[in-house]
Amino acid sequence: MNKRTTMVFSKDVRTQLLTKCDNVYFREAKEKKTYPYVVYDLRPYMERRMVLELDLWGTREQEMALQEMADDIEDLFDSAIFSEPYYIASFTSNNDMKNVIDENKDIKHINLSIDCIYQS
Repeated sequence: MNKRTTMVFSKDVRTQLLTKCDNVYFREAKEKKTYPYVVYDLRPYMERRMVLELDLWGTREQEMALQEMADDIEDLFDSAIFSEPYYIASFTSNNDMKNVIDENKDIKHINLSIDCIYQS
């Protein structure tokens, strides 16, 4: 995927994530962030394949809502197909959702990854 296509693709992923969370960031969150929030990254790992890596962060009080958000995001992308003028991409959940222990016990962190096959 060339740089222009990657930018368009990343924006399209962000647009989808915004339907599930108001605070979505690419690669790293702003220093002053509002919980809950999602940080995503797109990591190529083979020709025409990448992983959509997602980290969801919230407070201990938001634990159930954060889990529901993670489930909703996984459902949103599982078996989804994006078809745009610059690319076509299909997603598959790899059922790799995990709770990450944070040193701050008031913070909840969930990581999930979704496989993507694309053609540009």
